[in-house]
Amino acid sequence: MMETNLSNGMNDRSYSRFFGFVIVMSAVLFSFSSCLEGKKEEGVKATEALIFPADAKASLEYNTGDVYVSLLKESGNTMIAHFIFKPNSRNFWHYHPDAEQTLLVLDGEGYYQEEGGEKRVIRKGDVIVTPPNVRHWNGATPGSSIVCMTVTEHAIENHAVQLRAVTDKEYN
Repeated sequence: MMETNLSNGMNDRSYSRFFGFVIVMSAVLFSFSSCLEGKKEEGVKATEALIFPADAKASLEYNTGDVYVSLLKESGNTMIAHFIFKPNSRNFWHYHPDAEQTLLVLDGEGYYQEEGGEKRVIRKGDVIVTPPNVRHWNGATPGSSIVCMTVTEHAIENHAVQLRAVTDKEYN
């Protein structure tokens, strides 16, 4: 089958992969949202109604506070992870040398900051795409947990370079 190269440099296969990713992530978000709405009606907190429960507390070596992670996929060149950051928790400044990372906020409220940029508030429904080699951090606000999913496509084994803790001054 012959591929068509389009004027923007993408070909049929690139578009197929992109739209496949969008469809899968839309289905995941819709399922998660439906699950949460039903649980909220029953008086259950959203963070108690997770479709991906927290498998393990993340290491304090690269995080501040209570952070939980579930690896949903880690094979080939793709890693999909589900994170729960409890209030006041955050990861360290870090970057992905060979990978773009997509962060999908599933519930709650948190912060996201790229080096040299302003810290911004992120909420349920936000999607943040961080280009390769951009130093950044994210975490929960003092008054809310945040639940998010990351999708990282990488070419090397060590696809995240950890830098330093986010200081209290940077966080507050």
